[in-house]
Amino acid sequence: MADNEQTLTITVDRSKCCGYTLCAAEAADVYSIDDEGYAVAPASVPAELEDQARRGAVACPDSAIILSRKNATGEDTDGA
Repeated sequence: MADNEQTLTITVDRSKCCGYTLCAAEAADVYSIDDEGYAVAPASVPAELEDQARRGAVACPDSAIILSRKNATGEDTDGA
């Protein structure tokens, strides 16, 4: 990854997730539901799935999905 390249990262705050599964319904290629009914997401997504990741995050009524960008050194950058 080039120094200026940024990766979209996903964090699911399980303390906020109520298991509505709207994220997975909206973005099945990114989000899944675990055996307890909570959202699961990969730590980062490839560029071609970023729009889907955003749609799934927006669909969450509890704002339990946090999207951020990290640079090549793993530091958070401004926008997702």
